[in-house]
Formats: sequence, C-alpha cells, structure tokens
Amino acid sequence: MTLRVLLAVLGLVIAAPAGAQAPRRVITVNLCLDQMALRLAAPGQLVGVSYLAHDPRISVLAEQARDVPAVRARVESILDRQPDLVIFDRDAHAAVKRLVRMAGVPILEVPWAASLEESQSLIRAIARALGREAEGEALVQGMQERQRALVPPEPPDPLAAVLQANRGTAGRGSLYDELLRLAGYRNLAAELGIRAYGRLPIEAVLAGRPDLLVLDGGANRSPARATEFVDHQALASLAGKAKLVSIPLKYSICAGPENIEVLRRLAEARR
Repeated sequence: MTLRVLLAVLGLVIAAPAGAQAPRRVITVNLCLDQMALRLAAPGQLVGVSYLAHDPRISVLAEQARDVPAVRARVESILDRQPDLVIFDRDAHAAVKRLVRMAGVPILEVPWAASLEESQSLIRAIARALGREAEGEALVQGMQERQRALVPPEPPDPLAAVLQANRGTAGRGSLYDELLRLAGYRNLAAELGIRAYGRLPIEAVLAGRPDLLVLDGGANRSPARATEFVDHQALASLAGKAKLVSIPLKYSICAGPENIEVLRRLAEARR
C-alpha cells in the first residue's frame, strides 16, 4: 500500500465534499454496473471499471471498456484512480466501502437488478448520479420500445430448455425465465419445479421433449466436462424435433439492455 493510499484510508486525506455538479471521475467495480456506466457516462467521466468488463466472453461492451482502466475491488486499486464517486453493489464489498468512505470519497450503493423492470430502475439511478438523466431515460425508452416489438401478443406455448455449463439451467424466478416468458415460451426447468439457478439432467431434457434448446454454442470451443452438454450424443435424439438456438451467455449475465438480444434471438427461433 502506498503512503498516499495509506493516508487516505486513515482519513488524513479528505476529498472535497460532493457538490451539485456531476462527478468527473467515476469508478465501478462490478461487471453489471460497468455495463450500465459504460452506456451512460459522458466521455472521460468513467475512469475505472472492473477487470471483467474487458473480457469479451462475458462483457457485451468489452471493446468499449478497453479505453477505461481496469480496477479491482480493493481500496488501493480504487484510490489510485482518484475517483470522486465509486458505484458499488449494495450487498457486496462492505469492508472496501468502509475504507473508501474513510478516505472521503463518495460512494453510491445500488441494488442488484434481477429483471428488466429492475434494470430500468437501476439505469435511472446511475444516470441520476452521473448527471446524465436524459441519457438514462433515452436508454430505458429504447429498451421498452424494442421489447414491445419483440414480445408476441399470444400467451406462452412452446416449451424451451436452457442448458448451461455443468448441466446448469435457469429456473423459476431467474432473469432467463422472464426472458423466455416474454418471448412466448414456457420454461421446462420452471415447470419441473427448479427455482432460479439449478441443474437440469440430460434425462429430464429428453423426457420433457422441449420445442427449443437454448445454449451457448461457443462454449465448446475449448471442450471440457463443464460444457460437454453442447455436443452430448443423447441430445441427438431430439434432432428434427427441437430447434436449437445459440445465445452467448454474456447477453444474460446482467439484467439490462443486452437482454434485448436474447429476446431477438428467441423471437427468431419461434418464427
């Protein structure tokens, strides 16, 4: 820990109190908050994002994030960027938050968004903190318009199964469950009583006879036991009976504008 950082942590270096003007040096240390801030911040306003934002496998804005330094959720890494606002997940990094506050740096704690509606509330909260209310409202309106264009008027009917690494799936109450319902599908995992995120055995998939299989087709570029379901021989028995749609995981890790791409691909599969 550098001397400057140590003094800041001890409260001997106190940042100027936040005024009415928008913050000029903002940091986020959570992938989902990174994605929001990258969309909303003014040029040069965002001076740090989590290292995960730079990973194209899980970050939909990895290319844009490369222009912003990566930080870790550690007080030294954060204070080295001299922020005047740090945005945190409300339920994480309690010790780091305490030290950042002691250094006199304002923080914003926001709740985790687990649905499209919650993501829109989060967009508005972050936009307000950044002094970018108009940009936040435009982003929300764009999401809502695209969602209305993709959601079918008829009730869900076809059955879909989401297959993820380690035989994982998205059950009742998950973000993916919401996206499936909006796109006009019933969720096999939810109908089997699986809540949120659980496991879906291959045998249950075969017995359920879904109309659609949803998976990340790029998962087996480097085959491993965690992703072997992608090419599992047992699923070949569903050939000609079930459609298959590949949707990269990065579009559903966080609730937000990227979820519209999930709806778009599901809508195409349904047609």
